[in-house]
Amino acid sequence: MSGLLGISIVNYRSAGDTAGLIRSIVAGRAAGPQATGPRVAIAIVDNSDQAAELSEIAGYAERAGVTVRVIAGHGNVGYAAGNNLAATWLLAEGADVIWVLNPDTRIRIAGGGLASALDVLHAGDRAIGATASVAPGGGPDLGMVDLWTGQSGRPPASGVAGSSKLVYAAGHSLLVTRRAWQDLGGFSEDFFLFYEEADIALRAARMGIPTTAVPDLAVEHTGGVATGATADMAAKSTTTYFHASRSCMVFFRKHYRHRVPFAAAARLGYAAKALLARRPDAATAVIRGTVAGLRA
Repeated sequence: MSGLLGISIVNYRSAGDTAGLIRSIVAGRAAGPQATGPRVAIAIVDNSDQAAELSEIAGYAERAGVTVRVIAGHGNVGYAAGNNLAATWLLAEGADVIWVLNPDTRIRIAGGGLASALDVLHAGDRAIGATASVAPGGGPDLGMVDLWTGQSGRPPASGVAGSSKLVYAAGHSLLVTRRAWQDLGGFSEDFFLFYEEADIALRAARMGIPTTAVPDLAVEHTGGVATGATADMAAKSTTTYFHASRSCMVFFRKHYRHRVPFAAAARLGYAAKALLARRPDAATAVIRGTVAGLRA
């Protein structure tokens, strides 16, 4: 399928990872049939102070035939707003699909080359797509959130999550068609970091926008490189503890106001768990984030 694939990358002190991702994109593009596309445009939004380093890797991609723009000088506006900045430029360039990628991801072609990213359009001009997971068992790369407690995780292998869970395309590799992005208004900037992919998935479902799988394109994700978002409570950053808690409260206040007390109680339980793990700084960050989300 021919067309323009727009790739959005938000960089926060991760220029080395962003460079690795762009090299994998260039390699993936070369692996596909050039006669059928796709043309590729990349918007790199610098939420830190690495414009010089990013311009260097942008030059490498441009020499390989990829259109690149580095958007810098605005400070750290957050992940959602950063991707919205990128998408504004990509849509103006004529992108048919917006592909949101974290800097710590790498493209792994599984079938028809980079052009497979445009397969999300097979589900219609309004659709969201999940790429394939490189984890054992494969399948779509999905996330899941409990709609009572806000606890995040991965859906069961059976694919049956239950009505109290929201399953969504993982935010580190998210495909959104042009019209779907426009109708949704992109990511909600109520979220500075975390939960923006759950929010957009819920809003899309309510608007009748389907989520589909793109099995011929796999993405490897290291996870938590810039934010310190790891499953290890001893190693997880206070930034992650704070913003995950804040965004959790924002999510419930927007979509499930009557469940806010349950989600807040779950956060306080999580703070206690962090304290038992001998992380008083983490417990404080969870409480501060929870309060900030309730006041947002």
